[in-house]
Amino acid sequence: MQTFLVRGFLPMVIGAALLAGCATKDDFKITQTSADSARMQAEEARAAADRAVAAAQAAQQRADQANSIAQQAQQTANSAQTAANGAQSSAQSAASSAEQAKDDAQAAQEKIQEAQRPPVRSTRLARGERG
Repeated sequence: MQTFLVRGFLPMVIGAALLAGCATKDDFKITQTSADSARMQAEEARAAADRAVAAAQAAQQRADQANSIAQQAQQTANSAQTAANGAQSSAQSAASSAEQAKDDAQAAQEKIQEAQRPPVRSTRLARGERG
């Protein structure tokens, strides 16, 4: 809309006023100053819009980077969870093996103790014999 005013409408108004003969040089200068002011405001608005677009693009890039970092963190967390599950399974297996080894050692100790006991002799005594 501002472009239309600056490039189209205001010059037509100035031209119409000059053609009608009712405009003085002062009126022309005032109108020209107004047109220049409107042109400057339009240029400032365009520059502000360009800055806003650049800021939006930068924000989008930062959001994309943050999203990428979040995905990497999620993958790392998943890997850590998998490793923790594997470690827990290994620890349970080791505990079970240790319990089995303890039971086996106890059984072996009992066999050693039985082997070290002197054999009990059961002899039959004849009638009248004393043992």
